[in-house]
Amino acid sequence: MQNEKKFDFNQLIGFILIGVLFLGYYWMTKPTEEELAQAKKELALKEQQQATATQAQQPNNTANATIDSAQIVTEVKNISLENDKVKIDLNGLGGQIGLVEIKNHLAYDSTKGKDAQPLYLVKDGNNRFNLSFKDKQGRIINTADLPFSSSVQQNGNASIVTMTAKINGGEINYIYTFDNTYGVNFQVNTRGLSTMTSDQQVALDWSLNGFSLEKGKDQEHYWSHTYYRLKDDKDVEYELFGADKWTEKESIDWIAFKQQFFASILSFDEGLKNTSASSENIPVDDPKYNKAFKFNANLDLKAGELNHQFTWDFVPLDYKELKTYNDKDFQNIVSYGWGIIGWLNKFFFLNIFQWLANLGLKYGWVIFLMTIVVKLVLSPIMYKQYRQSAMMKVLRPELNELNEKYKDPKDAMKKQQETMAIYRKAGVNPLAGCLPALLQIPIFYALFRFFPNVIDLRGKPFWFAEDLTAFDSVIQIPDWIPFLNGHLSIFAMLYIVAMMVYFKVSGSMDNFGNMPQQEGMPNMQFMKYMMYVMPIFFFVFLNNYASGLSWYYLVSNVINIFIILYIKNVMINEEKIHAIIQENKTKPKKESKFSQRMQEMMKKAQEMQAEQERMKRQNKK
Repeated sequence: MQNEKKFDFNQLIGFILIGVLFLGYYWMTKPTEEELAQAKKELALKEQQQATATQAQQPNNTANATIDSAQIVTEVKNISLENDKVKIDLNGLGGQIGLVEIKNHLAYDSTKGKDAQPLYLVKDGNNRFNLSFKDKQGRIINTADLPFSSSVQQNGNASIVTMTAKINGGEINYIYTFDNTYGVNFQVNTRGLSTMTSDQQVALDWSLNGFSLEKGKDQEHYWSHTYYRLKDDKDVEYELFGADKWTEKESIDWIAFKQQFFASILSFDEGLKNTSASSENIPVDDPKYNKAFKFNANLDLKAGELNHQFTWDFVPLDYKELKTYNDKDFQNIVSYGWGIIGWLNKFFFLNIFQWLANLGLKYGWVIFLMTIVVKLVLSPIMYKQYRQSAMMKVLRPELNELNEKYKDPKDAMKKQQETMAIYRKAGVNPLAGCLPALLQIPIFYALFRFFPNVIDLRGKPFWFAEDLTAFDSVIQIPDWIPFLNGHLSIFAMLYIVAMMVYFKVSGSMDNFGNMPQQEGMPNMQFMKYMMYVMPIFFFVFLNNYASGLSWYYLVSNVINIFIILYIKNVMINEEKIHAIIQENKTKPKKESKFSQRMQEMMKKAQEMQAEQERMKRQNKK
């Protein structure tokens, strides 16, 4: 029979004594708070060193290189470069440009109604430059996701920053050379790339979300595009109107993401082939960004490595400054137009404008004086145009009689012949009044492109306009009113008033209303109505356009009113014109060969018409 175990009090006392001894030992030997903190730091440092070693040996285990966020904070370092023109930050993550601030220029601040904020082209991750390729295991390596270590050297006035990313036993180097210009020389070279990849090309991708820098986002959208220059023939190309997407098989040596007054440009002197790019409008309700730009190309490997020289330029679009900036034709990015339009802006209007600006006047008065100069140049054309109008007015009774005489549509050809005979005898050319108007069209369109793109006017106020390159918006109206964008431009309204006064003084409306209808010509009564409707279209357009252009047109029309009044009341006497016409009628006219041919053609046409009428009558019988 097994004996029952009894509780041993001596054993209990022994356990209690041992516990007391352990507690005493722990209390006497426990570390202080300072010692605990130091131990934690040593442990974290050891773990970080192990993670760094692992990252250097086995990076990018996924399609996009994954980097521990804590490591990025402790390992990568941003480098800041600065001169009196621009400030540029280089990010340790991706080795790319992370900040560009253009000095001596400000961005529009909607809360203050003027340019008052620092002007950034790159900031807060809106810019991404990436080189990508597949390693030999098929994984995609993206340089924009890699940490780059950096070193800085000084060579005279130039700062040389070398940024290096080590992967799979090789390395990628970005070397930036920065001096006193808006540009940064950018060299890409690799070591051991052939051991990492079997690819013969590396994909280059550059994207930028352009900030809204100006007042009036619709106008910013309109003037923001991608530009590029073809390497062989040096032509500068761009996409305008509608979708801005293009591909180019020919080699290009630079690509520009152009905003209204500033451009971000990547140059590659060797030339990039099979390139593509796009720019898309960012909706108006996004207050931060204006345009989304993208560019793609491929870089060839040479002997299994990359060794290419690029240049980054972040420039204000000042035509004359860019013309001397380098030999890459950056000045052609300024949207002054093509052909005769561009010629007028670059060599006539810009020179007059800057010459007057050197007088030290406010830019509104510079535009005022510029308008006077242009009107003096055009005054002979205006004189000829109005003189022709006065001669037509004198002939109007005879033309009206002719209309009454040949009311039958069958006599249209004969009426046309006799009308031309009246013009010929009186020495009047009915097209002479149109030619001066046609000559003024290039000037009109050139100024349409000039004022929103001349950077000298950017942010410059005049009277109630805060910025002469944007609309004035003192008068606010409800946003639901279509086409007007919540404001009424005072300059645009004053221009429309001046236009109507000019129509009245010059007799344009009366001329259209009373001019006899000619065969094949538009309905003159309809043209008179168009004279009333046209100011409405002009106002809707100018209400959202550069106030400098509205101010120019206002001054131009006021000057036109005075010129017409002077010509009408002093220079041209209708009685004298009537006498000249009557004298011309008595003089023998020597017809030109062209006139003779026209007469023969009209006679043949009349004979054919008569023959057709005869055939119709026979068929009816």
